[in-house]
Amino acid sequence: MKKHLLPISLLATAFISIFASGCKEETQSQAMSPKAYPMMTLQRGDLIFKQEYPATIKGIHDVDIYPQVTGNITAVNFEEGMIVSKDQELFHIDPIPYEASYERARANVAKAEADLASAIFDRDARTELFRKSATSKLDQIKAQSAYDESEAHLREAQAQLKAAKQDLDNTVIKSPVNGILGMCDIHVGSSVSPSMSKPLISVSDNSSVRAYFSLTESVILFIQKASEIKIVDEESNDSGTHDGSYKVFFKLADGTDYQYPGYIDAMSGIVDKATGSVSIRATFPNPERIIQSGGAGTIVIPIKIKNQIIIPQTATFEIQDKVFVYKNVDGKAKATPIQIMSIDDGVNYVVINGLEVGDEIVTNGAGLLREGTPIVKQEESTKAPQADAKSAPAATDNKDPDTAKQHENKGE
Repeated sequence: MKKHLLPISLLATAFISIFASGCKEETQSQAMSPKAYPMMTLQRGDLIFKQEYPATIKGIHDVDIYPQVTGNITAVNFEEGMIVSKDQELFHIDPIPYEASYERARANVAKAEADLASAIFDRDARTELFRKSATSKLDQIKAQSAYDESEAHLREAQAQLKAAKQDLDNTVIKSPVNGILGMCDIHVGSSVSPSMSKPLISVSDNSSVRAYFSLTESVILFIQKASEIKIVDEESNDSGTHDGSYKVFFKLADGTDYQYPGYIDAMSGIVDKATGSVSIRATFPNPERIIQSGGAGTIVIPIKIKNQIIIPQTATFEIQDKVFVYKNVDGKAKATPIQIMSIDDGVNYVVINGLEVGDEIVTNGAGLLREGTPIVKQEESTKAPQADAKSAPAATDNKDPDTAKQHENKGE
């Protein structure tokens, strides 16, 4: 009996069609199966993070000392960098010209006092004579005018004496505050005057120091509302001092932590139009004089957020300045807009609105999802590979064209 064999080309074509059909069914099956993503069920919790801002330092009193009179320095009574007390003498300016002016002013006052005494006697005498009709009204008026003029001259002389005394006192230059002296280029014999552009020396009271830094308006509002969102500092459960100032910390220029905390005690009431920021001042105790006036460092604002919904930033994506997460709703991804706190720690967000306790969200890979995509929690996805394994043999039963060709050749 004669065998009738199909042409090899026809058999190969049919086999390829069957194989392609099987692959398409497998792809559709995989597309419809849920994909595994890491997820979390939301609960309320606490979060501690620190905000850092560069700061410049000034002593609680930084004073540049200028001469108030002109003259030559006759004495320098300090060494640069030494600690001085208030009213301690620093410089002496040649006092001789000012002593002479002072004595001249004293003499003028004495003369004016004598003239006034004479004017008082003449006024009183002419007033008595006029009462007795022994002199004219004109003489009485002239005597009164002479008295008024003498009194004015005395006041002028006294003012000149006061100025002369002030100038004489200013020949001794004293420290206006307790503090540490800076560097000085003035020596004995140097000529000085009030018009100098550079101070004689600077003195800084840095028993306490003030750190100046800037915060954005949004952060300012955040701090001002601290009591509403239960912010406390990291070291204690106190949100500040009893007077309402806000507790902060400081990092020195070398990055080490400063041991004493400080407090925000002043805030500018004006937002800088160029930067949109507000100038802030914090004061720190400095008993060991570790922090130097004019230096720099970092303000550290430690914040503890209590009893809030906290999510990782990897769970979010943005569309047109709006923040979204994907919730797992009945096994499908649902894009949900959320409102987050204006500041964060760079890793997590504090959710203000949009999510509730018990919601389940995708924590990673949200940027790859689409609305309505079937999803499953990653730790529950162990069944999915088993299902794929069962379907795999059906695909492997479809021989590839080369295998079919081999069988056909054997059949021949």
